[in-house]
Amino acid sequence: MYENKNIVKNGLRLPVVLIPGIIFIALLLWGFLDSFEFINILTNAFESMMYNLGWLVSLAMLLFLGFCVVIVFHPMGNIRLGGPNAKPKMSYWQWFTIALCTGIGAGVVFWGAAEPLIFVMEPAPSFGIEPGSNEAIKWSMRTVFLHWTLIPYASSVVFGIVLAYVCHNMRMPYRVSSALVPAFGKKFLDSKWATVVDVLTVFSIAGAVAGGLGYGFMQLSQGLRLTAGIEPSTKTYLLAALVLFSIYMVSSLTGLKKGINWLSDKNTNFFFLLLFVLLIFGPTAYIFNLMTESMGAFFGNFIEAMTYTSPYPNGQLWPQWWDMYWWVDWLAYGPMLGLFFVRLGYGRTLREFVVVNMLMPSLFGFAWFSVFGGNVIHAQIFEGIDFFSIYQQNGAEALTLSVLGQLPFAGLFTIIMMFIITVSLATQCDSMVVSLSSMSMKNGSGTIEAPKKIKWFWGIIFIAVALVFTFAGGIDGVKIIKSFCGMPITFFGIIMVIGFIKHIAKLPRTDTRQYVYEDAVANASDSGEEPIKPSKLSLIIQSLFKKE
Repeated sequence: MYENKNIVKNGLRLPVVLIPGIIFIALLLWGFLDSFEFINILTNAFESMMYNLGWLVSLAMLLFLGFCVVIVFHPMGNIRLGGPNAKPKMSYWQWFTIALCTGIGAGVVFWGAAEPLIFVMEPAPSFGIEPGSNEAIKWSMRTVFLHWTLIPYASSVVFGIVLAYVCHNMRMPYRVSSALVPAFGKKFLDSKWATVVDVLTVFSIAGAVAGGLGYGFMQLSQGLRLTAGIEPSTKTYLLAALVLFSIYMVSSLTGLKKGINWLSDKNTNFFFLLLFVLLIFGPTAYIFNLMTESMGAFFGNFIEAMTYTSPYPNGQLWPQWWDMYWWVDWLAYGPMLGLFFVRLGYGRTLREFVVVNMLMPSLFGFAWFSVFGGNVIHAQIFEGIDFFSIYQQNGAEALTLSVLGQLPFAGLFTIIMMFIITVSLATQCDSMVVSLSSMSMKNGSGTIEAPKKIKWFWGIIFIAVALVFTFAGGIDGVKIIKSFCGMPITFFGIIMVIGFIKHIAKLPRTDTRQYVYEDAVANASDSGEEPIKPSKLSLIIQSLFKKE
């Protein structure tokens, strides 16, 4: 009864709910009627778009990363979200686990072993690198780090910084369009353009999550093949969908602290367990050597790698289909993930926001891809295990699970990985259900849970779109559709960053210095919860930012 009154009181933002739904219905019908032509048209349009504008996306991603780095070192990094007396509501560890699992956690699970091996055996043609060579190995790991560490996290954190500031400190509505208030003023929220921005981001994240779920169905089905001998089929996809839907709906309905917090904590523990096992039972020395040299290549050639466009006769649009595709892919997630991060950062400084949401998950990305990449590359090059043939026969979804098959107690660790896949996808869906539901309400809040009926609506949309396109063979079409939304979000992000910088520049200088870093215990919530006890990790991070 209370929930019905809440819906009536706040009211639905009908354009935000209905327009993306209508578009998806139209696309679903098109995909069913002629899936081949559907994907073919979208593919050609995507290639044209990326060739003409992909260079701009790469430069924009450099801008976003640079903005995040400036926040860490500039005095405005001292700004406390919610005001100088705001008190954090979760520990650093809780914050980190949620940021890791709701960000690109599902992606690292899928591509952990796949990308390193694919790039070693099929390097970009314009470099003239021999497949399987020493140079191919170094180039592969450098490129993998480019795709899965600083850049993807910066693409969401840049939106999170601005949204957290405008929602907590400027008291603007909990919606993506609020990020443009520093650029255009409060009147912007009453314009049709604000609705356009929100509709675009809702559509892009719905397509993004549906695409990720589709890959999850395939990877979990491969897990059943390896553990139980059950070949992937419609039944296994439906089973995977049912499990994922049940978990992320229960989690989202129970709220942030009870649901997603518990899932993220357990999932992160299993992440580190697998890393430890693969490091101990794998080629340990080779992994550390590979990681050290690859990180040197990554940082030493970072700008060159970020501006690679391959304007050559034998280029084959490689960076457009890999590097730039990932950039628009991350940007499709960026605004909504940034909006979700708003919920996590209350009571923390902007500097802490960047460290916990970007730098710490990026360090995990370096470790994850070094360990999985080191194992699969060493097996392929030195041990004579032809994982590349497994990829060619069963797809990228089979590689990470196949690597675990070489370990002692392989069945146990494969089951653990299937759990990680499930929870990673569930936590990502959970976070997006929560954010979309709040943004669907006229008076939605980043600190108050949205009505359950709205959560059910978005949860069903995610799973329905993913299932239909997976069965129709058009999941690639969904991914490409999502990338089309990532392109306009590039312009949105550029305007947002410039507007935010101009806004901060107009403030009196003391405004960016008065929000000093305070001890976590002193900032404990007085809403009835027990004070947060800082862990060793918390104390280490805290010592980095205390003023002398």
